[in-house]
Amino acid sequence: MKVRAVCFDYGGTLDGHGLHWLPHFLALYRAAGVAVTFERLRPAFDYATQRGYADPDMPTRGLQSLVECHVRWQVEVLGADAAAVREQVSGQFVAESRAALAESRDVLTRLRRRVALGVISNFYGNLDRILAEAGIAELLTATVDSSRVGVSKPDPAIFALALRQLGCAAAEALYVGDSFDKDIVGARAAGWRTAWLAPTDERPCPAPDLVDVRVRSLADVEAVVE
Repeated sequence: MKVRAVCFDYGGTLDGHGLHWLPHFLALYRAAGVAVTFERLRPAFDYATQRGYADPDMPTRGLQSLVECHVRWQVEVLGADAAAVREQVSGQFVAESRAALAESRDVLTRLRRRVALGVISNFYGNLDRILAEAGIAELLTATVDSSRVGVSKPDPAIFALALRQLGCAAAEALYVGDSFDKDIVGARAAGWRTAWLAPTDERPCPAPDLVDVRVRSLADVEAVVE
């Protein structure tokens, strides 16, 4: 695939090997002995997400502070059984995220020799800080945080903002993300090439015509970019 730029989603893509934050938290609660269901965690996760967007201190928070706050807000909805393992869940989430980010940094370091790079994410206003902590910010030409620019995926406008920073046309750019509805649908609507990060076959592709390539890991992106 001949492109001039590759951009990535953050949550579940750079930091999670294709695993979104919600199922990641679900697995950690269960591993800690909390018998929580997806249906019970979903409203707690959504509540924490909205608290994060509204938090005036969020732009100054690094990864650990963000995750600790997110879990604390989740527990406000989940109750006492989850509160007992709050530190364990947040600590494990941070450790696994940092490990995934380190692997992603290695891939991006190699890709940077061939194409311009960027990150486009629905995030809390501290994306640049977290990417700097991970040693990824220095590799990027474009960083677009929805809370900073006032527009979110899948709106094509957020992809257009990245193109201005990258200095290339939409048809010359590839977007890599794990969320089909937000990442793939949004990027294709903006005229980008698309790489859907789906590590297993458990997730059927809702619309194959919107996907240029399906990748199992970020390392696979290296093989498809000329």
